[in-house]
Amino acid sequence: MVPNSTLLSHLDYTLWASSKLLDAATRLTPDQLTLDLKVSHTSVLATLQHIYYADRTWLARLTGQTIPFADPDPGPSLDDLKEAWPRIIVILRAYVSSATDLETDLTATRLNGSTFTCARWKLLLHVVNHATLHRGQVVAMIRQLGQVPPATDLFYFYLQQGV
Repeated sequence: MVPNSTLLSHLDYTLWASSKLLDAATRLTPDQLTLDLKVSHTSVLATLQHIYYADRTWLARLTGQTIPFADPDPGPSLDDLKEAWPRIIVILRAYVSSATDLETDLTATRLNGSTFTCARWKLLLHVVNHATLHRGQVVAMIRQLGQVPPATDLFYFYLQQGV
């Protein structure tokens, strides 16, 4: 198992990086935000929504709740995401800070109906890794739209933290 401090640092990173992308997305026009770029979950907004939905779903699973994966169309706006998403990460941090069960397994049902079992600490690392994958796709989409995306790599987070 990784130390709680590592999990907390990675959650801090995912909050930092996701916030940078949300801010960058505000510079896009509504048409650019929803343009199907044939990448990931079609558009910048839809991909950001997907990351948010996944983070929200993992939080629910880790805390013993069941929620639908996605909201009805059109889903949360960029402003909605800027308000709701950071709260999810803050709650995940609080969970990690007080958790005594991170080495225990969680059994849950995937979206396709199959079940899985995995250590909670591994799922938390997956939350960060999943978001990182899709943030990279959003960075590429922002470039395709002629904008300069922010640097969201873990190394830049460490540099900003003075580590």
